[in-house]
Amino acid sequence: MNQPRYNPGAPIPGIPYHPGITRRDPSFQIDHQPPSSDWKVDACYLHGVDLFNHGCYWEAHEAWEHRWLPLTEEDPARIFLQGLIQAAAALLKIRLQDPDSARTIWQRGRKRLLLTDQQSRSGTYQGIEMAPLITSIDPIVTTQDPTFEAPSIQLLGWH
Repeated sequence: MNQPRYNPGAPIPGIPYHPGITRRDPSFQIDHQPPSSDWKVDACYLHGVDLFNHGCYWEAHEAWEHRWLPLTEEDPARIFLQGLIQAAAALLKIRLQDPDSARTIWQRGRKRLLLTDQQSRSGTYQGIEMAPLITSIDPIVTTQDPTFEAPSIQLLGWH
């Protein structure tokens, strides 16, 4: 992969976990450092982006879920993280050749990312441009090709 690592000290599994197909890497651990109010130094958030960018959708989901769970329902960060989690889950479902689940999950995640985009008014939230992310996932879910080229998240305003 020829893209920046946002949390270079955190591990990337050698093989992404695909339930029912591959085994989980027993040495892999999510970087569960305490959350930061500044996304640019939030190790778990950044680790999730790195995992997503390496096609490790199960693992990215776990990293972001660690941040999402303690947030209140009204917190914009919760809506945003849930959208990212659902984006990762939808891509995993495409890899697993479960397009119906992928479509349903992506519809919910897409709605959350669009809401985040509308609320941010800048098109960017926690370094992620919403429109390019959404438009990179839409055709994957539409074509349902499990060999898709992994979309990439480039964080704006990061160091």
